[in-house]
Amino acid sequence: MTQAEFAAHRGVGKSAVSNWKKAGLLVFAEGPDGKLGVHVERTDAKLNARIDPTRGRPTTAIGEPSGSSEMPLDGEVAQPGLRNAAAVRVEVAEEELVAKRMKNAEGARALVPLIEVERRLGQLGRMARERVEAELRGMAEQIAGATEGRTVMMLMASACDAAFGALADAIERGALAEVDDDAEPEAEAA
Repeated sequence: MTQAEFAAHRGVGKSAVSNWKKAGLLVFAEGPDGKLGVHVERTDAKLNARIDPTRGRPTTAIGEPSGSSEMPLDGEVAQPGLRNAAAVRVEVAEEELVAKRMKNAEGARALVPLIEVERRLGQLGRMARERVEAELRGMAEQIAGATEGRTVMMLMASACDAAFGALADAIERGALAEVDDDAEPEAEAA
């Protein structure tokens, strides 16, 4: 077909076909008369995979590939462009939902700046180290007196368990919050 005939075939204006040609969406082949024309079947397939059916324009988002392995159900006509547009709409809706959730969490002050998280993790690491060292110092004589490796390992494991249990109790009592309160006046003075 000529481009004008193809426009009539698709029910669009000549300018739409020109735009599709510029976008590389038309497939050309030599016709029976030896002239170059639009290969209807291949171009239709390519357009159906790339055209947003609600707008008539090529989609810019990455959707399902046009060679999708999904087969249409009995009586359905395969329309890859519709799946493509639907996938884009779902993706946009999910992004909007995440943005709303983030805004709500920010409004509820449920989000913490990354630098604050890093600072608290550093404090938690120091507290854990101090607790483990304190437990091991308390059991140093027992560990030194143990003659078997298994006994030493058992004593050290119990020291670690006790240290992390004490750390968990301290965190529940608000040990990190107390450290935060002490740190704020220093930050204001600086």
